[in-house]
Parts: sequence; C-alpha cells; structure tokens
Amino acid sequence: MGVGLRVLKTVISVAISITLARLLRLDPAHFAGIISMLAVQPSVYRSLHHSLSHIASALFAAMLGIAVCLLLGNLSIIIAAVSFIVMAIHIKLKRTASLQLAVIVTINTMGTFSQLSGSAAYNQFMLVLIGMIVGTVVNVIIKPVHREREEVLLAKSESMLRVLLHYVRLDLKTGQMTPYRPYMRAQIEDVRAYIEKGRAVSQLIHEDRWLRRGEEQETASLFDAYESMVERIRDMIKVLQKADLRHPEAGRLIQAITLTIHVQERLLAGRKAPVNMLLRSLRPDESRRYDENYGLQQVFVYYQAYEALGEYLSEFAASQERVPSVSLNKLADLRKAAGVRRGSAFSARY
Repeated sequence: MGVGLRVLKTVISVAISITLARLLRLDPAHFAGIISMLAVQPSVYRSLHHSLSHIASALFAAMLGIAVCLLLGNLSIIIAAVSFIVMAIHIKLKRTASLQLAVIVTINTMGTFSQLSGSAAYNQFMLVLIGMIVGTVVNVIIKPVHREREEVLLAKSESMLRVLLHYVRLDLKTGQMTPYRPYMRAQIEDVRAYIEKGRAVSQLIHEDRWLRRGEEQETASLFDAYESMVERIRDMIKVLQKADLRHPEAGRLIQAITLTIHVQERLLAGRKAPVNMLLRSLRPDESRRYDENYGLQQVFVYYQAYEALGEYLSEFAASQERVPSVSLNKLADLRKAAGVRRGSAFSARY
C-alpha cells in the first residue's frame, strides 16, 4: 500500500509540533503532535475551520479547568464533573467536532494542576495552539491534491455505466434477463459507490476553490448526472424483467442500446454525435401491428424501456454541455488508467 500525501504531511506536522513544544519547554510536548494530526484535514478550508473551532474549545476548556481547580481542587470526581459540563455545553452548541479535544484539554489541565500550578492552563492552550497552527500551515503550504483522483473516479464511473448497458444488451441477445435481485442490484450499487466517492472528492475541491483561481470549471455536476443515469439503467432493467425477449422490439432495443453506447463514446471524446436524431427514434416501431392483448402489452413494456434509455442519453449529453471546460479527451484516456475494462469491474457471473 502506497503512502499518501496526507500521511506525509501529518508526519511532518507531528515532528515540527513536538520540536517547537520542547523548545518552548511545554509539557507534555507530545500532546502538540497529537493535536497537529487533527489539523491536517482533506482540504485547506477544513483545516482552517477546524483549527479555529478547536482553538476556541481548547481555550474555553483550559480556562474552565483551571478556574475549577483554584476553587474546588482537582479530585477525580471534580474532574469527571467538569468534563461532563464541557461535553454538555459542546453538544448544546452543536460543536461536537471539538468535543473530544475539549474534554482532553480539560482532563490534562486539571490533572497536571498539582505539578504545573497556574501554568497548567497556559501549557495546554499553547500545546493546542502550536499543534493547530503547525498542522494548518503545513496543509496550506503542501496543498491537498484531489483533481487527479476526481478525474480517475469520473472515468471509472462513466466506464461502469457503459458496462451496465453492455450487460443489458447481452441479456437481450441471449434472451434471458439477469434477475435484478441480487445480481444486477449489486452491480448498480458498485457503480453508485464510485459515484459517491467522486462526489466526496469534488466537495473537497469545491471547498478549496478560493486557492485555485483560474483553474478549470468544477466537475461535481458530472457525478450528479451519473447518479441520475444509474437510476435510468435501473428503471430499464426492472422494466425488462417483465418483457418477452422474443418480441420483435427486443432486436430494435439492442440496436438502440448499441447506438447509445457509441454516441456516449463520441461525446466523451469531444466529438459531435446525432443525439437528437437518436432520441427521436427511441420508441417502439409504430408501423407494426400487434395482437390487442399480448402484443400491445409488450409494446408498452418496451416503450418504458426506450423512455428510460432516452432519459439516460439526454442526461449524459446535457452533462457534457454543462461542463464544457472539462478535458473530455483526457477523461477518455483515463479509462485505461482507471482499470475499468468491459466486465472487469463486476462479478465473474458474466
């Protein structure tokens, strides 16, 4: 397993924090290193936000702890009672992100009061301040890198969507739909997992957009589009569970799915594709005459499948127009780097 950039930044922050604490003769110096780990967040925005919140909580906890020690002493029951009060206040103010740190500072301040006397609060606050400042500064200097991860996740998600279409086409050709539960549902959940990862990474990029002026447009909307496309594939698969795959419309739907895949690949490569023409053709053949009961009922089932496929294609085409500055050729090249080949992302059932 490779060591990530965040791990390296954390190690650097811990080393610097402990060194500074020892130079300033703060005790215990290692506490600054522990605090610095909290400051190295996935985004610079979170580092700054958490640092301010943690510093405020640490100052409050240290001052409260030393005040109680001066008035009532530092018996175990008193330390426990003050810790309870600190937790209750943080929960009431909905500052739970800093709750654990505040409790630790409270216990450390009151626990070391006998040895450090009046400097206990100063020690604890300075240790928190050093750890937070060092961790935040390191995170700002060595900025988090998420763009490459986002591009890979975009490529994986898009490739997996096309794989799902290939599987639907294969089922139609073999004349037997794979049961939605548990098989196809599991495949769809795999795609959703990648999309959720990508959405989380895009959120980190969005948070630090103020540090990257002039960069390419954000691509978070692509993951939203892919989520909608997964739902449309799910709709089509569930509808086709009720379809008679010997019906003449099955052959036309196979052709429609094939064309949809080709159009998606052309759009991904930044080339023009006859999207509107294909959308107009995604409907049952109205020139055919079918039995009023069985035939028409099956036509309605296929009509629903065409509708889901059309919405899938429309969503993808619109997503490419919403993010015109994305390097579509680069995303297409990343499909190989993402390690997603037809069928490799899913179970060996196929």
